[in-house]
Amino acid sequence: MAKEAFFMGDANVVNPAKAAAVAVVLVAHAPLGSALKAVSEHVFGEPVDLLVIDMAPGACAADSTHGLVEQLLNANRGAGVLLLTDLPGASPANICQDASQQLRERNIPCLIVTGLNASMVLRVLNYRSQNLDTLCQHAIAGGTQTVKQID
Repeated sequence: MAKEAFFMGDANVVNPAKAAAVAVVLVAHAPLGSALKAVSEHVFGEPVDLLVIDMAPGACAADSTHGLVEQLLNANRGAGVLLLTDLPGASPANICQDASQQLRERNIPCLIVTGLNASMVLRVLNYRSQNLDTLCQHAIAGGTQTVKQID
């Protein structure tokens, strides 16, 4: 059984190193995005295909959206963009909302999921071959199903 199939308990997962159609982007308060990418590479034992945008303190939507939109346009592979961000209502999420709207105005599908955590990222990497809507649901499931009291 593949390492990632064992980790997620599903024999139908996909190797995260393979090229994926949906661009996955972590947009979070620095250094959370980079740290989650490093955790993912530790778990999978190989580089993972994630674009990470660590937002500097004080970043605001008006100043940062254009740069994010340009990066998302470059990251898009034709199947859309999934933005994973940390805190709803915070600057990274607000910037994602503005950028997502601009992508949709250009007919590029874009979805945002907040509550970024390691389980969410790992689940998304396991299911990279899925379409944008399904991948979004996997992100939500990965993020929420692992929040529990264990003692």
